[in-house]
Amino acid sequence: MDYTGYRAMFEAQAKNRMGLLLWMTHPPWPLMVWQTYDYYCDPTAAYFGCKEACQPLHIQWNAYTDSMEVVNYSVPNGSGLTAEMEILNLNGAVKLKRVTRVSVPEDRMVPVSAVGHPMGLSSVYFISLNLKRGSRLISRNFYWRGLHKGSSQEGGDMRAIRSVPKIKLAATTRMYRRDGRWYLKTTLVNRTKYPALLVKLKVVGSKDGRRILPAIYSDNFITIMPGHRRTVDIQVQNADTRGEKPEVVVEGLKIK
Repeated sequence: MDYTGYRAMFEAQAKNRMGLLLWMTHPPWPLMVWQTYDYYCDPTAAYFGCKEACQPLHIQWNAYTDSMEVVNYSVPNGSGLTAEMEILNLNGAVKLKRVTRVSVPEDRMVPVSAVGHPMGLSSVYFISLNLKRGSRLISRNFYWRGLHKGSSQEGGDMRAIRSVPKIKLAATTRMYRRDGRWYLKTTLVNRTKYPALLVKLKVVGSKDGRRILPAIYSDNFITIMPGHRRTVDIQVQNADTRGEKPEVVVEGLKIK
């Protein structure tokens, strides 16, 4: 809820690109919602929703028009781009794939194509978007959608997620320490046939298992499609480790 809510606020203002002010980014006491980093200095899903929505070149789904859009906030050369869309069922099966060439001038939002509802969708399905220049990934986005039972109309019922089996991701972490700081690089690979949803990394002490905070993540609360991999860079201050060697723990919805 935090991730999609904060992402939606920033994506909704993309049409006119007039900016958005967040009233409260952190709480003075522990809370579950309405914060981009929490009382313990841990960045929340809302933080990464904001981070994704505010990319200089950004691909997004407009729920109101049911269309794929590309927003160029500050990149002088927005030409030669490729917008890719996949609609996938809960089991990872691709129901629709569309690739569109697009150019987006600086400080402009450009509608790319309609999304729609292909036949045979599961009651919860996913919209996966990628923006590329050549083979280089510029922006990615991922949405969950629910259907009203027995129709093609959108709904908010996500209970079918419960039917997805728990999966295990392959995870490897390389790390080194320099100038009072630990640098960790974790690579995650999804070798299963199901999407890995809301994958969260956290840094803990290798012996006591306690959180090491604050930690700076290049990304978090990510989705990894079947056969895909993601790499996340993390930094922590050695002074915050309590003398422990840091290690990365992988959590998430339906993650073993």
